[in-house]
Amino acid sequence: MRGSFDLKQKNNILPYTVSILCLFLCMFVYIITRAEYHTDILFFIVVIQSTFILVGVHLFSQKAMKSNEVIQNFELPTALPLPYAIIDTQKKLLYYNELFEELCGEKLLNTNNKWFRKLFSEYDMKKQKQTLYLKQRTFDVYTSFYESKTNDLDTMLVCFVETTQYQNLEEMLKQQKTVVALLYLDNYEEVTESLEEIRLPILTAVIDRKLNTLASSVGGIIKKFEKDRYFLIFSQKQLEILQQKKFEILSQIREINVGEHIPVTISMGIGADGENLEEAMKNAKAAVALALGRGGDQVLIKEGEKYLFYGGKSGEISHNARIRARVKADALWEMIGEANDIFVMGHKKADLDCTGACIGIYTIAKTMGKQCYIVLDQVSAGIKRLYERIAEEEQYQNIFITEQEAIAKVSEKSLVIVADTHRKMMTVCPELLEISKKIVVFDHHRKSTDFIEKAVLIYHEPYASSTCELITEMIQYFGEKIKLKPLEADALLAGITVDTKNFCAKTGAITFEAAAFLRRHGADSVRVRLLFQNDMAAYQAKASAVKDAKMIYENIAFTVCPSDVENSILTAAMAADDLLNITGVKASFVCCLLEDTVYISARSLGEINVQLIMEKLGGGGHMTISGAQLYHCTIEQAEQKLKQAIEVYLKEEIK
Repeated sequence: MRGSFDLKQKNNILPYTVSILCLFLCMFVYIITRAEYHTDILFFIVVIQSTFILVGVHLFSQKAMKSNEVIQNFELPTALPLPYAIIDTQKKLLYYNELFEELCGEKLLNTNNKWFRKLFSEYDMKKQKQTLYLKQRTFDVYTSFYESKTNDLDTMLVCFVETTQYQNLEEMLKQQKTVVALLYLDNYEEVTESLEEIRLPILTAVIDRKLNTLASSVGGIIKKFEKDRYFLIFSQKQLEILQQKKFEILSQIREINVGEHIPVTISMGIGADGENLEEAMKNAKAAVALALGRGGDQVLIKEGEKYLFYGGKSGEISHNARIRARVKADALWEMIGEANDIFVMGHKKADLDCTGACIGIYTIAKTMGKQCYIVLDQVSAGIKRLYERIAEEEQYQNIFITEQEAIAKVSEKSLVIVADTHRKMMTVCPELLEISKKIVVFDHHRKSTDFIEKAVLIYHEPYASSTCELITEMIQYFGEKIKLKPLEADALLAGITVDTKNFCAKTGAITFEAAAFLRRHGADSVRVRLLFQNDMAAYQAKASAVKDAKMIYENIAFTVCPSDVENSILTAAMAADDLLNITGVKASFVCCLLEDTVYISARSLGEINVQLIMEKLGGGGHMTISGAQLYHCTIEQAEQKLKQAIEVYLKEEIK
């Protein structure tokens, strides 16, 4: 054992150091006295110098004895085959063996006894076991604390067990782990319908070639199991390479052109970090379903409970919308018929789309003679005028109930229908989802990771302009069974109008057909417009927000909406819409502070995906219309967080 004492070195050096200090003292005395040395003065100096030397030697010898005592208390074997060292509470090195010296280098040890805390700056003496890294080597470090009972020198024994080979092997196995991917062509049927029949084999061959090239580049195996679906397996290491390249296959598929047809897009769900292939396959299925629910043209990686997103630049695509609406309508009719009672709820702080959809579902349930309730947390300014119109009608008395009333009335056999959201924590009363065994979800927002999983019926279509459009589609298939009253038709049309920004955004053929159907059943555009009227203060607040807007990036506008007006959240959304009318503005963000929560309305013209930005802040929505809520936050903090989210998004897009 190599007794490498730093203290021993100190015992040899320090007496001489004290002597030198005494010589300086002599010079000092000489300067003061300005006289020649006399015998008595010299004698006095010698006495003082000798005293310093004796005291210094005694003190450091005593400290060395204490250190020896501590080392003996550890009862270390003379041939311990591990590097170890003894340090004090200041992380100063007291003792070490030859293996430790070989590990760290003798030259460094002999120069400074404080090097330990510099070389192992991450070392935490409070942890009995921890992992440290030195010169590309990995060590499990064990600490044993010794509290002295006879002196004040508390010490620690630090043992190093090298795990470099184990870590390298573990990393190698991780890199070789198999991941499973499912690849779905988002719009295969739509593309083939718009393509000449003679060019269809060419398109299919080009797609197959690009996907086979992808599989070959990652050393994987790909299998086509349906005309528009593929199965791919490859290694974790290759997945990391694809991530670095931001999955170029998305743009490669999108750029395929074999004639006049709409662009082909693909969605990929990857299951990684599974305990076995079965779990990886399960993760891949969940990931690809979520990718399709978010509009397609993207890659989702599911690692345990964590999701990673890539792509998502294209707009939503309708997939056999009419067939799906008819199937969902039949399923809803059957489920309502089997239920004892129905509870309909939307998201917190309901808007006109949410409330209008709830009214539409209420109409279906009442037509079937079922007891139906609409759960409402508060009457926000956005639905105040519609709520007042409903309250004036005697036939709609007591249709709105509170959360507490709903919890008291609901049972396992009750049917709970969620409208205009698919996120559990966004619903008015999440407790209902735990009590009921039958849950239905209707929503048009791009799918988030925290969606309601145990729903027995899900009608989730991100292509739709609004949830009211989805409900209206289903009502059309009920035919003469459902007779809408003018107020109910107004509520549904108001929901479509608010989410399409007066039929300017996210509108399709089905949107206008739904509006025409509602018009034929008594909806009136003038009455609907009255539901959107703002008072003068709200209009001035919107104008003020637009006036004070600033460009936080080259083509991104930001402003704050005054919160001292009625329905400031809706006013902020309208201000965000108006900012897009300014030349050069491609995206707009408007913040509004209510109590301790900042509401952010995000809008874009399509080039910038505001949904991806809002998701980084815990929100969501669509590519061009999104929002987020930041709790316990100030406007300044919200602006800073928003800028950080935008910067991350822009960096991802550049890559």
